[in-house]
Amino acid sequence: MRKFLLILAIIFSATLLFSQSWVLEWYKSGNTNFLSNEITKKVNQGYLPVGIEVAPDPNGQIVSLYVLYIQDQSLGITAWYLNTYTSDIALENGINAMGKENFVPKEVAYYDGTYYVLFLKFRNTATAWTIQNTVNSNQGLSSTINKYDAMGYVPFGYTLVKGALSILFVKIPLNTTAAWNVQVYHGLTDMKRGISTRYGQGWSPWALLIDGNDYIIMYLTN
Repeated sequence: MRKFLLILAIIFSATLLFSQSWVLEWYKSGNTNFLSNEITKKVNQGYLPVGIEVAPDPNGQIVSLYVLYIQDQSLGITAWYLNTYTSDIALENGINAMGKENFVPKEVAYYDGTYYVLFLKFRNTATAWTIQNTVNSNQGLSSTINKYDAMGYVPFGYTLVKGALSILFVKIPLNTTAAWNVQVYHGLTDMKRGISTRYGQGWSPWALLIDGNDYIIMYLTN
């Protein structure tokens, strides 16, 4: 069952060659018009939504939709789409249906029985996708990503589903070396400082996972 759907083309007023900035926003309303307006505001400022998470706000009070944005037109993203699904079968069918429209699942978030999916449309075409479950540990994450990286997949996002770590992989050519790295930050201040440091080392934030007070950021090289 679909709860809400947002589709919007991305129009740029300026050319951005490489990632120069990022921002993390959280929205306390699930109203489709509100979300569309808020995400559109960021897109019109040159930001691209690349990661989502559903979790209590930083004060731990209201369940919110977090959106991670970066500025990087080199990825060739032309449109975004946001939807929810309430079962594994609906999730699979929904992703496959959107694939026929050339939308690629970028990030999956899971909260209270509902999957939230951020889709992006790229200039390049994806040829396959898969979601793989592993144990929620550094070793489980690393071994699973390395396994699918060897098969030509790019890690696109991750989420926790009933204690297990679910990783989304997509086969698609990107303008990046696709080297990856994951860092855990304890709180918003630590995360902001860490991402700024990584930017200076040539890494762009690529996916978001929130586990309590831990902000787990996946990076790809620029």
